[in-house]
Amino acid sequence: MSESPVILTSAANQLQKLFDTNELQAPDRDQLLRKLTHAVAYLLRTDLNRLMHILYRIDVEERLVKQAMAPASVDEDIAHNIALLILQRELQKAHTRQKYSQL
Repeated sequence: MSESPVILTSAANQLQKLFDTNELQAPDRDQLLRKLTHAVAYLLRTDLNRLMHILYRIDVEERLVKQAMAPASVDEDIAHNIALLILQRELQKAHTRQKYSQL
């Protein structure tokens, strides 16, 4: 699914604030997902509490996080699964922000 540049930029900006980095700007969804996967993998290795706090702030369902972690045995797979959940939620929120800002 291709996101509009406005939606993608909005989601990336929110993620940069949450992850406290300037590394999450990307021209398309796939590149943003790759960058986000690297950020999640780093936090999985170094600061799991911070990652859990970010997931809570983004409002990713705990059930979905557990599912994302369960089948994967390699850290990169877990990071990708969690990054996908984060990105889906932030894109959903960006769509909502855009919808209500046009009213």
